[in-house]
Amino acid sequence: MKTSAPKYALIKDHLVQGVASCRFHDRLPSENELARFHKVSRMTARKALDELVRDGVARRVPGKGTFLKKQGFTQAYFHIHPFSENARIFHVGTRSRLIRSGMVSLPQELDTQLPGKKAVGIQRVHYLDEQPACYEMRYLRADCCRAILSEDLAVESVHDLLTRRFGLVITRVWQRLEAVSLSTAVAVELGVPPGVPAFCMHQLLIADDRPISYVIYHMRSDLYAFEDTFSPQ
Repeated sequence: MKTSAPKYALIKDHLVQGVASCRFHDRLPSENELARFHKVSRMTARKALDELVRDGVARRVPGKGTFLKKQGFTQAYFHIHPFSENARIFHVGTRSRLIRSGMVSLPQELDTQLPGKKAVGIQRVHYLDEQPACYEMRYLRADCCRAILSEDLAVESVHDLLTRRFGLVITRVWQRLEAVSLSTAVAVELGVPPGVPAFCMHQLLIADDRPISYVIYHMRSDLYAFEDTFSPQ
């Protein structure tokens, strides 16, 4: 007689599928969230998360939750230019479409990146020669960037506004480029089928040791390529 899989194993499969489909990007659901969703005990939910930790897929952060481990090696050859600068380099037309902007709750996975529980949220799509090429989800710290909401964000460069209008000189940039499969929500905005491969770049802007902006870009891989020239050491 065929026996059904243990409940914790089914929850683990649900989490693995969520990671593969990019539904879970960084922080995994908590034990309480999993217990409520799957109608199981916290102990069963915890066992599913423990399995992912044991497999090396996730890591526990005391007091914060369970997070995906970054996979693969990191290398730093590529210098990513701002969107408008790339457009000038390749002599293509560009424009941006503002999806929404306003005060939002800062995602829990970013609470170590920007201060406060609220942030300025900006969602935009950037076009190259009238093709939607890049989806932007940006969070800015509310204590010094709230006034940016009065600007024309469909036209203005956020980087230019930060430096020219608000006097925040960017002194350091952290960024990470990865290959991902597009979620349905982002794919719709970029006019491509869900699940197609794309580049995803996370970027943190720092002004005088203060983190100012965290932005996540999704870039169509059929429109973007990255190259560099360097001297081997």
